[in-house]
Amino acid sequence: MKVEVVIDHEQNEKKVIIKTNVHDATVDKILAALNNIDSSIIGKIDNENFVLKLEDVYYFEAVENKVYAYLEEEVYEVTYKIAELNDLLKHSSFIQTARTVILNLDKIQKIKSMVNGRILAVLNNDEKMIITRVYASGFKNKIKGGK
Repeated sequence: MKVEVVIDHEQNEKKVIIKTNVHDATVDKILAALNNIDSSIIGKIDNENFVLKLEDVYYFEAVENKVYAYLEEEVYEVTYKIAELNDLLKHSSFIQTARTVILNLDKIQKIKSMVNGRILAVLNNDEKMIITRVYASGFKNKIKGGK
């Protein structure tokens, strides 16, 4: 892959052009990375709102009709439903790994196959997450660079 940066002082905003002979998984990864740069979401703790960078979120989890964003050490309530987040983040490093969980692949340290087709993921903060067998094939596909 060839990368070129052109400085144009008459350009008002940054512009990225991808020239390719085929739209493949690599192009999708580049697009996802570009779309996630500076992406953020509002999280709440004790009725106080905070701007959370998506790159800092380890996972989202629905618990008792509320959805929470889990960062390395903090947990914030968010106003989205899991289905809404899944749709919003479908072209990013996030993937649904259980009915109530959306996981950031960039925060995974290691994975291990388990019985019944489940997968154990150990996150960078040493937290352990289970990818259920229903979502395991999609997880494996996305890890390998698929859509």
